[in-house]
Formats: sequence, structure tokens, C-alpha cells
Amino acid sequence: MGLTTILRGFKVPVAILDRFLEANGVTPTFGYPPTYHRGSLPGEENLPTLDPQPAFLRARLAATPAGAADTANQNTHIFIPNRQSMGMCTHAYVSYAYIMVFGQREIDVVNELPDKAPPGFAELRSEILGFAEEGEEALLAVAGMQPASEAQDPASMLFIVLTDERQYPWKGPFLRESDRRCDQCAEEFENWLSLQVHWEEAHGIVHKSTALPDDL
Repeated sequence: MGLTTILRGFKVPVAILDRFLEANGVTPTFGYPPTYHRGSLPGEENLPTLDPQPAFLRARLAATPAGAADTANQNTHIFIPNRQSMGMCTHAYVSYAYIMVFGQREIDVVNELPDKAPPGFAELRSEILGFAEEGEEALLAVAGMQPASEAQDPASMLFIVLTDERQYPWKGPFLRESDRRCDQCAEEFENWLSLQVHWEEAHGIVHKSTALPDDL
């Protein structure tokens, strides 16, 4: 199941990002999209929620004086586009804010995707891009690598990324509280599928599991 992700952050060549990660003792991505949420599927109970790459970036931001008190770094993640039957992507995205869309969804851009990067995020971008080597000019010149105008912050650009063939548990990070709360009795459930069962058993409202949600 693939989800469309809308994010704020910056774009970086995978080769440069991996070089930065390796220099800091972190396993590189090798161009594969990191897992977005673990620990909720059978056999994953003892796994950390995050893969090591985004976990390292969050810890790195939290270690800065300004970032220690900033909860925004909890949305720091690495996204790598992936489409079935197509080759691996040469670029990745580092986000400080993101939302995931299963089918269709209303977006509160101001609150969900603020255009101001958190403390330390611009410095993180500069540090990562500092690992660029001679001969990688073409990777640094593609669309999205640099802002379109001087008024645009290169660390808080807006991107849309699609990742196919990834597992997303129904209680995963893309669900809002409203996606798990009953609009009939306000009871809240662990995931969207449990809410469907509740609607039918408690209120006689049948929601087919294959029906595309109106706002999710």
C-alpha cells in the first residue's frame, strides 16, 4: 500500500545523505525508503519505532541548544520516492513536518505544514550538503534543490512524495485523532479499522473496509 506524503523540509541527493550518515556512524539508506512506523505488526514488537536514519536526525536536532526544547524535531523524517516497476530515486527529502494521504484529505497548511523551519534545521541542511563531492554538480542542480527565489527558505520547501510498496499500519503515523474517534459517541479507538467495527456493532452504521474514506 502506497501513501502520498506532503512535507516541508529540504531535498538532498541520496549519495550525499548516505555519506553524511556513514560519517556519523549511521547505516546509510542505500536509496531505500526508511520505515515510517514499526512495532505494531506481528514480529515487530521489540523493534524501535524509527529506523536508525531518522532517529539519528531527531537526536541530532534535539542535541542543539535551541532544539532541545523544540518538539518539532519529532516530525523529522527521511522520505525517498518509490514507484513500482521504476528504478530507485536519486534524491531524498528530510522533513520537519509532514502529512500522509491515503485517499483524500483536507489540509490545514498553516498548522500542519508551517513554512518556518524549526531551530537547527537550516544548519542540518548545510551540514549534510557539505558532504557533496566534486562531480556531483548535476545532482545539486535538479528541481527542488535550490529555492525558486531569495524569499524562499531552502530548508522549508514544500514537496509531494509518493512511496509505493510500503506497509502502513492503520494506527500508523498518518492517522489523526479524528480518524480514530467515533462521531456518534466520541469513543476513541486504536486504529481506523477498529472504529469501523464499533460503528457497525454499537451504532448500526456499516462502513465497508474497502470503501475510500472521505477524509483520510
